[in-house]
Amino acid sequence: MSSSHDEVARLLSLVPYLRAHPGVAISKAAEDFQVPEARIVRDLKTLWMCGLPGGLPDDLIDVDMDAVDNEGTITIGNADALPRPMRLTPDEAWSLLAALQLVADLAGPSVRPAVQSAARKLREVGPQIGPDPVEATADAGADPRRDWFARAAAKGWRVRLRHRRQDAEETTSPVVDPVRVEVREGRSYLLGWSLERSDWRTWRLDRIERADRIGEAADHGEPPQSVEWFGTVPASDEVTLTLAPGAEWVAEYHPTRRVERTEKGLRVTFAVASRAWLADLLIGLGPDVLDVDPPRAAGEAVRMLRAAARANGLDAGEH
Repeated sequence: MSSSHDEVARLLSLVPYLRAHPGVAISKAAEDFQVPEARIVRDLKTLWMCGLPGGLPDDLIDVDMDAVDNEGTITIGNADALPRPMRLTPDEAWSLLAALQLVADLAGPSVRPAVQSAARKLREVGPQIGPDPVEATADAGADPRRDWFARAAAKGWRVRLRHRRQDAEETTSPVVDPVRVEVREGRSYLLGWSLERSDWRTWRLDRIERADRIGEAADHGEPPQSVEWFGTVPASDEVTLTLAPGAEWVAEYHPTRRVERTEKGLRVTFAVASRAWLADLLIGLGPDVLDVDPPRAAGEAVRMLRAAARANGLDAGEH
């Protein structure tokens, strides 16, 4: 089975090939590209929707599909613009440069030099509008742990972490087979196989206090494209809120584990990795929170409200 990389490479090669061989038989093109004839026909239907920005008929590549269907030959037109060197407007050049800067910030050590080289070349040939007109960065910080874990994944290391959960002083020591470092909303995460849980998990890099190589990683198959954000939060840290109708938006805005409608209100169960986050949520929702289970989960919110009341000279009360 061909990969998406192979598909794109063949499509890019097919256009100049067809321009150099007008009227070529489908069978001959399939033989030259070493793919089935049906694959060439599907490629032609894809090229039919490609071309210059705008998407109007005169902007798109013209494929004579009647000749394809009736005669088994291929003729394309309106593709003369493709061999010409691309000319970028200033806005297009700086948008591309900003994208390259973000990719360089997020890329692993094996990819970053190529991305930085492309950005340098773009600066050299791009239209100059003053010094350094674009500066973009992903808000993930230059954390050296990213490069270390990227190298660990590339070399197939097994590592033991010392990981600190948010709002908790204690640490855990999971044994992990790393596979990649990824960034979500400006934070770097390690994705790997947890030997303790026999499943894929993520760990936030800025909460990893130490990592030691302890052996060689095993093959656990293809990792998922994404892992549940709070998959490592145990059931003991779940909190269920019963919400009034005015707060039902919370179930759509925040990751949940269970949602059920009851006569009393919408019951929403969260995996709570941060007591401070839960306290802020409860305070913000106020009277729209009808019930908290377990009740002790509301303790931090109650403490914060009492402190605010005392600071403003109000009677905080005890209940």
